[in-house]
Amino acid sequence: MRLFVRSTFLVSLFILLAGCSKQTSDASANEYYTVSNVQEISLAQKDAGFNIKLPNTLPKDYKFQSIKYIPEQQALTVQYVWNDANFTGEMLFLTQQLVNPQISYAKDAQVEDVLLGNVWAKFVQGSDQNGIWQKDAPVYWLRWQAHDYYFTFVFTGNEPTSKGFVSKEEFIKLAEQLLW
Repeated sequence: MRLFVRSTFLVSLFILLAGCSKQTSDASANEYYTVSNVQEISLAQKDAGFNIKLPNTLPKDYKFQSIKYIPEQQALTVQYVWNDANFTGEMLFLTQQLVNPQISYAKDAQVEDVLLGNVWAKFVQGSDQNGIWQKDAPVYWLRWQAHDYYFTFVFTGNEPTSKGFVSKEEFIKLAEQLLW
């Protein structure tokens, strides 16, 4: 019996230590979260009172950076960054919230309706710089509502030639993973 208990303890310890190992930049495509990331996400979801819908896969070399709960907006925002030595600012932000964010678009922004699976979303490319809309800026926005939640998904990049850059088509495919 004593040998059984000791063996069970060692096997459990081994599994625990294997699960807590740090993720390296050589991680396979299916390894996105370390144990501490999962714990951080779980704590934020507990504070918010709902579970955030996360993508199943990310573009190559993107990794979880942070999650933030914003109580006054009943929102969770997850940030992913391109994890490469040649980092040039590529990031993904996903916000899921219960309160309608009441979005207004810049007057020069071109808002396009896109279909994500069976849900319509608003797609916008560009950003505001000092009150002037830059329509070709490498920033994508997608907004939609589903299952009583409001979603905002944003890609920011600086260099379209970067290996971490996400095309509009790739961005929309990532968003489709967030549907139920």
